[in-house]
Amino acid sequence: MRTELARVMAAARLALQDEPIRWVHVETLHLTLRFLGETSPQVLEDVRRAAADAARAWRAFDLEVGGLGCFPDSRNPRVIWAGGREPSGTLAALAAELESIAQRYGFLAEPRAFSAHLTIGRVKERLSAEGGRTLGTFIEKSRGESYGIVAVRAVELFKSDLHPGGPVYTSLAHLSLAG
Repeated sequence: MRTELARVMAAARLALQDEPIRWVHVETLHLTLRFLGETSPQVLEDVRRAAADAARAWRAFDLEVGGLGCFPDSRNPRVIWAGGREPSGTLAALAAELESIAQRYGFLAEPRAFSAHLTIGRVKERLSAEGGRTLGTFIEKSRGESYGIVAVRAVELFKSDLHPGGPVYTSLAHLSLAG
C-alpha cells in the first residue's frame, strides 16, 4: 500500500510542484483515530489505560486505502488525503469508543464526524487556479482506485514532535487487537 501510495504522491508532487503543498513522508503515513493535542501526563495515562481496557474487545480488521480527496473541500483544500474504507463498521466503532474515552477525560467533542483517511499533503496557502484544476483532476481520476489493503492488528498511541523537516512520532502505547 505504501509503495502504491508513494507512486500516486510522487505523480501529484510533480504535477503540483509549484504549489504551496507540504507533502507527508510516506514512512510517516498513518490513520488518526482521535487527536488529543497538548495533554498532561496524568490525563494521557488515564486515556491510555482506558483505551487499553477497551482494546481487549476490539477486533482486528482490514483497511482498504484508495481514492484521493480534500478537506474541507476541493475548492479550498487545506488537507489532501487518501481515503480509508472498512465496510464492516469495526473501524468506525473503534473510533467512536476512543472519542467517548477522550470526552470522559475532559476533551471536547470532535466537531466533525470521523472520516477514515491518511493525510498525504497539507496546503499552506491558496492554490493557483491551474493548481486547483490539476488537483481536481487527480482527485477525479482516483475515484474507485485502490492502493492496497492494510491488515490492522494494533492501535498505537503516538506523541508527535514538530520539527522543520516534519513531525517525529514516538509510540507511547501499542494496543493489540483481538482476532
